[in-house]
Amino acid sequence: MSQFNKANDANDLEQFGYKQELNRSMQKFSSFAISFSLISILTGIFANFQFGYENISSRIIYSWLLVFLGQLLVASIMSDLSIKFPLSGYGYQWSSRLVNKDFGFATGWLLLTQFITGFPGICKAMAILIEELINQYLEFNISNNLISIFLIWIIIYFHYLGIKIISKINNVGVIMELIGVIVLIGLLVFFIYKIDFSEINFSKDFSFTGISFNSFALSILLGAWCLTGFEAASDMSEETIDPKKTVPKSIFSSLIYSGILGMILILLFSIYMLSEDISYLTGDNILYKLMNGVFGKEIFAIILFFILSAIFACGVACVASSSRLIFSMSRDRILPKSNWLRYINRKGAPSNTLFIIGFLSTVFILLFDEIEVITGVSAIAGYLGYCGIIVSSFYKKETDLNISSFLKRNFKIVKVIAVCWCFFVVCCLLTPLNNDQNSFINIIPAVSTISFIFIGFLVYLLNKR
Repeated sequence: MSQFNKANDANDLEQFGYKQELNRSMQKFSSFAISFSLISILTGIFANFQFGYENISSRIIYSWLLVFLGQLLVASIMSDLSIKFPLSGYGYQWSSRLVNKDFGFATGWLLLTQFITGFPGICKAMAILIEELINQYLEFNISNNLISIFLIWIIIYFHYLGIKIISKINNVGVIMELIGVIVLIGLLVFFIYKIDFSEINFSKDFSFTGISFNSFALSILLGAWCLTGFEAASDMSEETIDPKKTVPKSIFSSLIYSGILGMILILLFSIYMLSEDISYLTGDNILYKLMNGVFGKEIFAIILFFILSAIFACGVACVASSSRLIFSMSRDRILPKSNWLRYINRKGAPSNTLFIIGFLSTVFILLFDEIEVITGVSAIAGYLGYCGIIVSSFYKKETDLNISSFLKRNFKIVKVIAVCWCFFVVCCLLTPLNNDQNSFINIIPAVSTISFIFIGFLVYLLNKR
């Protein structure tokens, strides 16, 4: 049955003008795993919870909920497009085929910027935790930038080994993340007896009183960066068996599980933060010190193992999506040195593309030290890319989703709300950071995004020649 499906999938691919070059071996769980791993709520929360909490305290739960609801609209549109066009390169392919090649390049470049900057952000989040771990247990100081670069090339190496090993890593990673999240929630509930609830005024601490729009806009980064990546399953369509059925389910289920579990974690962390004297919680990751204090070193070391495993799998999933996007764009010869970029090694991996991703990620780590700057650039580019995808979807007249006739008739309204939502997120992420000490850092996300767009324009003109 599997071979029959593969033959049908290869025939479907030929209808779009492509031959089966990538290894089609991903099953349903692996498709779900690639999206769930790339969302990775443990990665997103440990990377950006501190930044969001410093802006609006415990109200961070509301910005997460807002992003979750908005992303459900975006996911519905991507699920629909993944049925019509089950191709690697997702947003680039959808925009190219629904609008034109030029618009497809613009959308693809923005999504590529999202991944190229997002991957070093993931490695940075993991490196910060490893740095704290080394300092605590080995009493040895090492730069988290060096750790980040080491992680970048380890992940690149695994990708050189082919999609089968990547699928196995992500399958294990998603299991580790699910176990880690459930165990972490369980422990936070179990140790709740340590909380002095007399210090918490829920009606005040969870109200919007005294919260400025600027602060709330900045807090959006937590959910906006974390609750992306569900579309990764569509980027692996050419390596997925029966993608027209598998991919839409993977997109929706990965987002729903992540949104709900993340909301529970953020609520519990916020309650603990409200009850603690957080003046001693300094450094790049206050959650590390908080859990170390609540659980004790031994229990927290076990939890940290699950967290690090989940973040590593997230990095693996990010490279998988970015390399397939570059492969898809170079296959259509819209990138410089396309023949070199599209080269597939004996393991079925785009090895030259992987080298470029590793090199650019290393450069980005060396250029920017603040993790919120790295993740901010990634999120801005990603949501601009989402805008391109949604605008393209207006050229598709009917939805292929299995939904009620009422929703089918009004699916354009969903698209209008979704594109407004993505534009709103971009505006929030462009809000200057609350950093009085260094005014330039305040505008780095905006300046960096504009720079990447300008570079993309130059690449487009160069390739046109």
